[in-house]
Amino acid sequence: MEDYPRIRAIEMIPFCQEGKEMVLLRDPEGVMEEQLIVSRELAFVLLMMDGSRSLRDIQVEYMRAFGELIYTERLEEICTRLDERFLLHTPRYERRITELKDDYERRALRPPTLAGKSYPARPEELLEFLKSLFSRTEEGEDALIDLRGVLSPHIDYRRGGEVYAAVYPYLAKEKEKLVVIFGTSHRPLKRMWAVSLKDMESPLGAVKVPPALKEIIWHSPLARYVDEWPHRGEHSIELQLPLLQYFLGSDFSILPILMGNMDDFISGRRKEPDPEVEEVLTALRDCLKRYGRPYILLSAADLAHIGLQFGDLYPLNEVILERSKKRDEMLLERIRGGDARGFLRLIQEEGDSRRICGLAPIYFQLRMLEGWAGEILSYRQWSDGASSVSFAAGIFYDQKERGECQNGKKDNDR
Repeated sequence: MEDYPRIRAIEMIPFCQEGKEMVLLRDPEGVMEEQLIVSRELAFVLLMMDGSRSLRDIQVEYMRAFGELIYTERLEEICTRLDERFLLHTPRYERRITELKDDYERRALRPPTLAGKSYPARPEELLEFLKSLFSRTEEGEDALIDLRGVLSPHIDYRRGGEVYAAVYPYLAKEKEKLVVIFGTSHRPLKRMWAVSLKDMESPLGAVKVPPALKEIIWHSPLARYVDEWPHRGEHSIELQLPLLQYFLGSDFSILPILMGNMDDFISGRRKEPDPEVEEVLTALRDCLKRYGRPYILLSAADLAHIGLQFGDLYPLNEVILERSKKRDEMLLERIRGGDARGFLRLIQEEGDSRRICGLAPIYFQLRMLEGWAGEILSYRQWSDGASSVSFAAGIFYDQKERGECQNGKKDNDR
């Protein structure tokens, strides 16, 4: 066993169980397929396993925190159990990750990872679920607008249902288009973007990346950003597929792009204009122009993440929630105005203290849609009393055509 154990990047979600403080462990990479529940004390031990502390050092930290000794044998046992579940950076984990990556590279399709968990796995049950989700919505006259972009959440359907329902009906008239999906990557990327050229599958069937577009990308600077592995277990893009299929059937294609964090821009280590930002934007614009087919830009992006689940030490109250909501409203105003740089500046000002999960997808979407008007359709601030996530839905369109449509001057055969 390693003398200086280093745990992988895992999600730690605190909760109460029968009056006891517990922590749910979840592996966003999907190497450990099950979820684990551990005590608060054991979670503390895991946090100490950052590769810089020996088992002896961890004993000292534990004594300071809890006033009692944790024996070396117990720590060694914990390390063994973690290694069995591939949660430590060890040769065993390295072998396993190599096997999984090789297997995934050979697959033509990216299979769904949330089917049967976040949504029904059986097609008929999923369709019935989506029918109920959208039962109170209609296309309305706005379905005739020249839609250029969509802002969607990527939270689970249970919490985000009403916000998803506010925006997805706008896509009903957008068949035979390419949907470029900008999604949040919830784990680090090798580069700023991770482009996937794999077709993606949901219980409703496969959604394809156009072969012609794949060929264009492979012969462009964007090829440097093709990275399939981060897409394997990521949910932000996967959650959009059943919704797109519900409204568009099989008459659309996709280009999935995951976005990494922008911590260097928040800290000031990188500033705009940034060469890599301009490189990826220019490369994507060029590929889409060469492809020559109509497309829509969809960002799968949540907003603030605050409270105990996300590492804040203070309890939530109405004052904190209202303050966060007002900051969200400022962000939504920048989104509505298509102001990518203003959107980024607001988050820089607060040091991303509210963990804006959709920072990169929204920023790059706004950069791609410069000059197009936006409209926020729905917003929600979910909270369980201890933690909170906020999210919104919106559309981007040709402002002139929007006015004509509302005045009844636009015909129906766009």
